[in-house]
Amino acid sequence: MRQRCKGIWKPIPPRSIANALFLRIYRTNTITIIRQFHYNAAPVKYYAAPVLCMVVAVGILLGSYWMWLGFAVLVSVVVVGDAVFPDDNNRYEPRNNLIFEIPLYMALPLTAVLLTTVAWSWCQNPNDLYVVIYFLRLVSDYDFVGARNGNEAWDHIGALLGGALIVAGYATTVAHELIHRTNNKWAVIQGRLLLSVSCNPDFSIEHVYGHHALVGMREDPATARYGENVYKFFIRSLFMGHFSAWQLELRRLHQGGSTWWTFDNRMLTGYLMCITIVTLFYFAASWPGVLAFITQALLAKFILEVVNYMEHYGLERKPGASVAPEHSWNTNKYVSSAVLFSLTRHSAHHEQPRTRFWELNPYESAPQMPYGYLTTLGICLIPPLWFRTIHPRLEKLRQNCVDVG
Repeated sequence: MRQRCKGIWKPIPPRSIANALFLRIYRTNTITIIRQFHYNAAPVKYYAAPVLCMVVAVGILLGSYWMWLGFAVLVSVVVVGDAVFPDDNNRYEPRNNLIFEIPLYMALPLTAVLLTTVAWSWCQNPNDLYVVIYFLRLVSDYDFVGARNGNEAWDHIGALLGGALIVAGYATTVAHELIHRTNNKWAVIQGRLLLSVSCNPDFSIEHVYGHHALVGMREDPATARYGENVYKFFIRSLFMGHFSAWQLELRRLHQGGSTWWTFDNRMLTGYLMCITIVTLFYFAASWPGVLAFITQALLAKFILEVVNYMEHYGLERKPGASVAPEHSWNTNKYVSSAVLFSLTRHSAHHEQPRTRFWELNPYESAPQMPYGYLTTLGICLIPPLWFRTIHPRLEKLRQNCVDVG
């Protein structure tokens, strides 16, 4: 082998050829190893949500400005992580599904722990929820009670924001995965219990049997219309979604020969779950505790509706047309996908709603959100900025013959 240098052909030393081949093989193998490691380590990323849940709980227990810890860490990790890490377009076929399932079934006990810390932070007397104090004294000499007694309104706001983000991002997302497993009664019950944390008894009915049937159509309460701002959508979806759930449940009961006043009515049992949690908060922390629970539940519900808003905004489906990837906004941002159990692959979820989250198709050709979920959610809260961001994308889809509102 020869190389040309200043018009003169000279032989390349054998050592240079060997070095070039070595570097090429080394780089190829390194990339392969990194990709293989990324694939094999994939299940680990889905444990991010349980870890963040515990960070929020620990911050609440530490009291004072630490109550903002969970909110600050969660927002930083998700927003910065989505901006820094490359998209995750992998589909996984594990030998054992258990490692993917464990963080789902951790959600209910961890959410219970989180709510206990919220209730404890609002207790009025030093010995309220003494079991929590007893446990804390076993693990640390830190003056948790003194810190709690010094909490101010600003500190509680941080705790409620962090708690609401976890309830919406972890508890509700896991519930969403579980309620779609309609052939698994235990999974559905866990999903409904998780939804009761945000006082959301209608979601397991309306979402599965209403939204998935009507997505992209004007009759669907959970599909945002072109030009509709998020606050108007929230009110419409909140009330119409609840009404739709009652219609669907009454129809089911009527077909089964049951009356509405029965424990078989999932709306009534859903209300009972919510009332039970409110009652527990009352006994733990009196009326301040009840107010705290209802506030975080409303915040979590609002976050859920904002997510619904941005997942289908402006995308329409013609009557009779099958649900397809172009009827949902999709994103494969790494951290959003990890924390939300691939809910971000929303196009594939609506096409095949019973597919497990780790098997969903990334659909890189589907309509793509401008950013990760949390960043996009923040933009939605400012309607002019949202319209300026999303409408050019809708126009581009229209030019590609995709139905747009």
